[in-house]
Amino acid sequence: MKGETKKEGGSIIQDEQLIKKIRAGNQHAIRLLIERYKHHVFKVTYSVVHDEKIAEDLAQETFIKMIDALSSYQHKGFKTWISRIALHKAIDYKRKKTRQNEELETFEVFEPVSMQTDPDEQVISKDTLNKVHQYINNMPEKFQIVVKAYYFEELTYKQIAQKLGVEETNVKMRLYRARKWMKQNWKEEDF
Repeated sequence: MKGETKKEGGSIIQDEQLIKKIRAGNQHAIRLLIERYKHHVFKVTYSVVHDEKIAEDLAQETFIKMIDALSSYQHKGFKTWISRIALHKAIDYKRKKTRQNEELETFEVFEPVSMQTDPDEQVISKDTLNKVHQYINNMPEKFQIVVKAYYFEELTYKQIAQKLGVEETNVKMRLYRARKWMKQNWKEEDF
């Protein structure tokens, strides 16, 4: 056990020496540090995403972030610090994936009236579409705008963001919240 402590203490000293060299511009030291921690970082990302390819990509992103953030490293345990970066990368990936899946499943788009042939169906569909418009008009205004722009004007997130003068992430979040609001406030039988 004493040998393990010495070995670990030696690794910490070596890490600190490599970090000093990296800060001085030594590219070879970056490769050595990555080589030393690549398996550990992969294990951390894989433990969250459970997919080898994605875990490898996230490990690479972790090392890119490590290089960018190395100036803020405060010499309080490099392995813990890089593990935290890897864990955050993996968690962020999972959150993003979950949000994308929720966006795809939540809002039903109505078929345009002109695509149908039966006159009765056209009347029913037109009536349903009018109801949808009425219900949308009763939503909070910040939701109305993005819902109409996305579903009726068929604008992209980027186009909506430009139109409203906000970030794309704000548009995505408003759409997500609008869908959530619809689920809570609308009933299928209303249509």
